[in-house]
Amino acid sequence: MRRLAFLIVAFALLVTGIESIKILVAWWQAGRPAPGMEEILAFAALALVGVVWWRHSVFGCRNSACLLPDKDAADPPGPR
Repeated sequence: MRRLAFLIVAFALLVTGIESIKILVAWWQAGRPAPGMEEILAFAALALVGVVWWRHSVFGCRNSACLLPDKDAADPPGPR
């Protein structure tokens, strides 16, 4: 059940990101007039999608295999 909810949220964020990009491209191609509420919401939605992607992509790996190993105290500092 949790995976289904995750997939639904991921799909909703994907659609939100695509629609935000479409709105912002149309705004950009119109000569960048003063942004209205639609453009402001599109910027906010795209920022939200970006943060969620960053946290749940390879950059946000929570597995110990992804982390750098601790520096060994026996290794002397400096070049080898």
